[in-house]
Amino acid sequence: MSSRTFARILVPIDFQPATDEQIAAGQAVLVEKQYIDYAPASLRSIALAAELAGLSGGTLVLLHVTPPLAYSSMYTGSLTVGLSQQVMAEVHKAAHDTSIAALKVVAERYCAGIEVQFEARPGVALSVILGEAERNAVDLIVLAASGRSRVARFFVGSTADRIIREASCPVLVVPAVTPA
Repeated sequence: MSSRTFARILVPIDFQPATDEQIAAGQAVLVEKQYIDYAPASLRSIALAAELAGLSGGTLVLLHVTPPLAYSSMYTGSLTVGLSQQVMAEVHKAAHDTSIAALKVVAERYCAGIEVQFEARPGVALSVILGEAERNAVDLIVLAASGRSRVARFFVGSTADRIIREASCPVLVVPAVTPA
């Protein structure tokens, strides 16, 4: 087995705007005038992937999936219809730029000495993650579990479960909670 087995590792990273409580508790990170809350399992997945990349001399591809504006029409109704293509493109660009900045912040903290690429794409997480894995010809996906209950996974489905079944490379799933 070659020491370059994991030459390219894809790490989808989940984050969201921080709540006032997270900011007050010092749990949020300031990124471009906005406080971000990174999912703990995503942070553990970056640390693990960086360790693997360090051992194999590999490259990390950090990915954040942003929601497309088309999905927001379910909540906003006709408000979205009135948005011009230019405004929608500007919103997607702003989401992309903020996402890349947020990925760079965690890369600085967890990926010292590792080559890192940054990707941010709008879409459905499952499709974007599988598409990026193919596009980047990755050897491994290090994926944080969502932490949903078994009942929620039954009704909603699990992105991790589907990625495990559909990915063309191995998938390493990091649990949502640290075992006691």
